[in-house]
Amino acid sequence: MINSNEVSPVKMSNEQKQDIMRSILKEESMINITLKPIEQEVFLAEDPQVALLKLKCFQELINKERLAYAEHLAEVFEMIGDDAYRNLGFILKQFVHDSYSIQLSIIRQLPLLVEQIKKRQSGYVELKDHVLPFMNIFLVHEDSDIKKEVLTQLLKIAPFLIESDKVDTILAHLIEMAHDEKNHQNRILAAETFGQTASLFSMKYCESYICGELLSLGIDLNEFVREKAIEQLPNLSVSLSQKCIELKIIPFFLQSCEDRQIKFACIRSISGISKYTGHHLKTQKLIPKYLDFLSDQNKEVRKTAYEYLGEFISTIKFTEKDQQQMDILLAYYQNQLDKNINMMGVDLVYKCAYYFPGVLQAIGRNRWLLIQPLYGFLLKYPSDKVKISLAYSFHEVAKLLGPDLSKQYLITVLETLAQDKLQEVRNGIVVNLSKFISIFPIEERDYVIDLLLNFQKDQHKWRTRQIICTSIFPITRCFNNDTIFFHIAPILFKFCSDTVAKVRRKASKNVIHLVETFEEEGEQRTVILEQIRAFSHSKRFNQRQSYCWMCYKLFYRPDFEDLFFERLFELCKDPVQCVRLSAVIVIDKFIQKEGFSKERKYLKYLLVQFIDDQCKEVQLILTKYNFVIQKTKKKTLSCRSRNSGSSNGHLEDIPEFDEKIEQIRKSSGKV
Repeated sequence: MINSNEVSPVKMSNEQKQDIMRSILKEESMINITLKPIEQEVFLAEDPQVALLKLKCFQELINKERLAYAEHLAEVFEMIGDDAYRNLGFILKQFVHDSYSIQLSIIRQLPLLVEQIKKRQSGYVELKDHVLPFMNIFLVHEDSDIKKEVLTQLLKIAPFLIESDKVDTILAHLIEMAHDEKNHQNRILAAETFGQTASLFSMKYCESYICGELLSLGIDLNEFVREKAIEQLPNLSVSLSQKCIELKIIPFFLQSCEDRQIKFACIRSISGISKYTGHHLKTQKLIPKYLDFLSDQNKEVRKTAYEYLGEFISTIKFTEKDQQQMDILLAYYQNQLDKNINMMGVDLVYKCAYYFPGVLQAIGRNRWLLIQPLYGFLLKYPSDKVKISLAYSFHEVAKLLGPDLSKQYLITVLETLAQDKLQEVRNGIVVNLSKFISIFPIEERDYVIDLLLNFQKDQHKWRTRQIICTSIFPITRCFNNDTIFFHIAPILFKFCSDTVAKVRRKASKNVIHLVETFEEEGEQRTVILEQIRAFSHSKRFNQRQSYCWMCYKLFYRPDFEDLFFERLFELCKDPVQCVRLSAVIVIDKFIQKEGFSKERKYLKYLLVQFIDDQCKEVQLILTKYNFVIQKTKKKTLSCRSRNSGSSNGHLEDIPEFDEKIEQIRKSSGKV
């Protein structure tokens, strides 16, 4: 018999059933997505003893947990403290036979671990007895990637080692690898590392061991070994005497240039060798060899020689005796105007632009007119990469030319690059604008103001305005106080009211440079200070926000309490949330960096202003200072009660600053 109280099942169509199933599956998938990261998450133990136990029993952990501890080994050691270092050798042995990924992670952690070890009293002993033997195990590892990673990290640790330990740990293993006739990968790695390690050893070891081993690898049967050896000659030459370079490096290099298999490596290396070679060897040996490269029958060899020609010329200081050689090299350099040459690729033209200042320095400003057409060609070349290089090196060209030639040839170039459509090109000009201005006499610098005004007017180029704000301090140093007051200051204050928040923030933080420029009392200083305070009284919230950002740097000034505190104190209760939030963020960042001090007691009172703020972000920041806020609040209330109950008006126990706070509250009607 059916109970009448039972609810009869609802009849649903197939479509309704499918809709319900879809919603259920969707919810289940969302649950899986949410839970999946939590299931995969591995948390490191916060208890030092538990963490130490896990390191001692490392092989018993699951793979994900082992990987997590391996990737954060230095942090875990720092947390555990002395107990971890006492077990350093045992812990490191746990990783020797682990997986490839864990071994790599441990090896990459070693320099960070050594940074901590060297601070300990017994640090060097622990480094020598445990870390170096551990790394030596991997130097004979079968995997070349592991070996390469160990050598990379070992080079970071090497500066902490005494020379005898560097010889035993690094040099001995490299020599052994260089003599491994069965494995050419070991010889390649040895050749690559010999050059990188040369600067770590004294000249005695470089000339007696490293030089000989590297030159031996330079005649190896394997072309890739020979190529690596040639590429490392510049790095080795840094640590050799001129005599060794003349008797060993140059003859060996010239002989290697005849090997067609490694000729490209020779072209890439010749400029680096030339930097450390005497002038007579450059003119008698290296320049003739480079001319051979430029006239080689192989088109690819000629192309590579043209690519590195600017770099090679920049390593030579030509004298009157070298006039003929310089003219020949310069003629080849100018050949890049030829379509047959510059059509070889963008990289060739880019390197021509990149090394243009170096070439100008080598030949001198007297020969500027010879390469000026090439400079014009580079400016018009349709490549962003080339234009960016020219923009960032523009000030270097101007410095080499001097004020007269720069005024004649570069002003129009400056205006063109400054108005370029590409952001990176404009940034290159603005970043180094102060260096360009400084080459001119102070009375001839005002024309740059118009350029800054144009940037200010163009609302679409806000990133350029942001870069100007960053560079405003070195720019102000290029002008006298009157120019700064009448031209630079209005531009900076205009940026403080910019439509883009990032520009306003950068500009506001640099207003302090104006205050520092006009330190002496006077009408100009008064106007600057009034203009800064005017931002705090503005009806526009973004200008009041800018005042908060200005205060970040103004906090450092001893006169902040007298000049700027009152308005910031009131802005902490501003009706607009983003103004209050900016104020508390600025205060928080300053405290995090500098902490509390007796000189800046007002910071505590500023924090108290936010106690009743309804903004969640504000309250989140305040949680870090709850103790300070409560203590300050109780102290203020206690002082007030003692003051009201005192018959003789004795204020000895009341902080002087509390009186100022009360005056501000009364004047604003917020008692």
